[in-house]
Amino acid sequence: MRRRFDVVLIAVVAIAMVVCLIVYWDAIPGTYHEDENGFPHGTGQREYLYDDGSLMIREWYFRGLIYRATWFKPDGTEIATETYDKKSGGIGYFLRQDGTIKSKYVFVYSPEDNLFVSASRPIYYDRDGQPVPGATEPIE
Repeated sequence: MRRRFDVVLIAVVAIAMVVCLIVYWDAIPGTYHEDENGFPHGTGQREYLYDDGSLMIREWYFRGLIYRATWFKPDGTEIATETYDKKSGGIGYFLRQDGTIKSKYVFVYSPEDNLFVSASRPIYYDRDGQPVPGATEPIE
């Protein structure tokens, strides 16, 4: 009788572990990937590089949703780090190849899409780092 109980217990625990692994797969670090449409899934980091190969942006994702991003100049100096959350959204930057800020975006969480989307028009910056009021497109 005791042996049968042990076998059933082991089977139940094994099934529960498999179910948890399936349900929470995208929460396991190292599972980050993008689907065929470029949308993020899983947990991990994504990096964007400058043309010269130096690190431009490092983004951290949990279950396919960005929660932190850090922007760098080509020499490795940190420009900014932003945290994203569903309640307050976040700030994002697009950089030029020389590491200057090209544009700044305010993002809000979209529950329908389960991602952060632009809340308004971006702020564009000139090469000296000054915002350009009324600009409607990036300034190269």
